[in-house]
Amino acid sequence: MQTQAKEQASKTLPRIEVGVFRRLDNRFEGLSDESPRGLELHNRRMEALHEVFDAEKSVEVLDWGQTNDTQSHEFVELLIGTVAAQTFQYAVVPGLKFLGQKLAEKAVDEATSELVKAVVSWLRPKQEAKKILDFSIMLPDKTFIRIDPPDRDATIQIHFSDGKVESITYSQASPPLASTA
Repeated sequence: MQTQAKEQASKTLPRIEVGVFRRLDNRFEGLSDESPRGLELHNRRMEALHEVFDAEKSVEVLDWGQTNDTQSHEFVELLIGTVAAQTFQYAVVPGLKFLGQKLAEKAVDEATSELVKAVVSWLRPKQEAKKILDFSIMLPDKTFIRIDPPDRDATIQIHFSDGKVESITYSQASPPLASTA
């Protein structure tokens, strides 16, 4: 009976798909994706994802996709689910307020919205450290969120399932610092 209750609970807790690109520095260096450099970048992403999701007890990676593969992959997808109904611990990063507001406007449930904001907050430092490139989050209703790294377009785009697209750059999301001069 406990197994059925656990399976039922896991169906009602939020699940999202997270897609993560590895850095593509090897291409700018004239090296193939199969080169040792391509594999190094793949492994750098793998380590970054494990650093985040192995340490975070409020979520569970249900499927790591090709994250742990011994061959380089440009893009990997993970299936993430919450462990239990709870609040997530995360730092506020540029764009989270915008993201939460837009998801609320489309009546995305609060638990899913919080999970999305937490994942963005956890992965953004990995972008800043140049361990991953851009990443995306797919919600169950097929709403698609793309987060560019700060050293690129620095944009958060939300492609809602109804076809509407919203976006904001990090510079728009963060008020400029006051000058002390």
